[in-house]
Amino acid sequence: MAEALAAKRNIDPAEAARVHFVLRFAFGTTTSFVLCEYMDWQPSAIPPVLTGVLLASLPVSPPPKVGIVLVLVMGLSAYLAFFLTLWFREAPQVLFLAIGVIMFLAFAGLAQGKGQLPLTLLLICLAVVPLLALTASQFSGFFPQALVRSMLLAIIFTWISFAIWPRASPKPPDPQAPPADSPVLVALIGTAIVLPIMLTYLMLGLVDAVPVLLTTVLLVAKMEEERGAAAGWSKLTGNFIGGFVAVAGFYLLGIAPSLATLALITFIIGSAFALEIVKGGVRGGNALIAYNATLVIFGLALLKGESNSGTWGARVVQFGIALTFAVGMMRLLMPLAKRRHRAS
Repeated sequence: MAEALAAKRNIDPAEAARVHFVLRFAFGTTTSFVLCEYMDWQPSAIPPVLTGVLLASLPVSPPPKVGIVLVLVMGLSAYLAFFLTLWFREAPQVLFLAIGVIMFLAFAGLAQGKGQLPLTLLLICLAVVPLLALTASQFSGFFPQALVRSMLLAIIFTWISFAIWPRASPKPPDPQAPPADSPVLVALIGTAIVLPIMLTYLMLGLVDAVPVLLTTVLLVAKMEEERGAAAGWSKLTGNFIGGFVAVAGFYLLGIAPSLATLALITFIIGSAFALEIVKGGVRGGNALIAYNATLVIFGLALLKGESNSGTWGARVVQFGIALTFAVGMMRLLMPLAKRRHRAS
């Protein structure tokens, strides 16, 4: 007994922190996802995705003022995009000019290393809310509210998860991107990449492609021009893996459909991905992308039923087209921006 107690006291702190991260991640994402499914809050995947991003990014529990600021930023960004669409619905040229100008300013801020998270949330809302408002008008007023609720749930479950497993995250922090040499040119390139994809989805009415647009915006927002191709293909691979995992989880749930089974399957999936996410670096980032894709496609399969559980196949194709365009444009245009800066 004495030896057992001594062994317990001599637990490796690094291993304990790793266990806390895995349990915290799996619990926070699972509870937020199951709650949304139980309450029928759609889209059910957004709160756990945001929860996972926060738990993977923050070393400790965020203070209350940070949570309040994140909810406010999401609300202001979502309703700004919504009211722009509402005001200029009958003048699409003016609408997309306004969206393009705001996107340009947001990309310019990101290129200077300012306000990374608020500006990224603004870009996401500008890309997604108008698409839904113009193609699915019956849900146009609902979606900004859903985004705010999703961020609020993500903050709450992040606090709860850290309260139960409080050890600081052992995941290495993501390196901060240095300011761009020419923020104006970088912002122009970012806007020139996102707007055409957004317009294409709008003309084709691809509302289900919102997750693809979100991932594309995140890719371009980071402006990973040095390893853009590798980053793009890794995201596509992550989406493909996530599709397989989501379909497997969907059919496992069909064996014994219940809320408890859903929670168990989601917890196991979250734990498996968390074991890779905690390693940090490129590998951890790719695991987080794959996990997000898993939740999104799993949520869509649950929403649409068994006849549409193969949604992941169409999503892979859409990811491939959008990310190939985004990565190709970055590889083509970013070196021009660098040469322009050297020449000046």
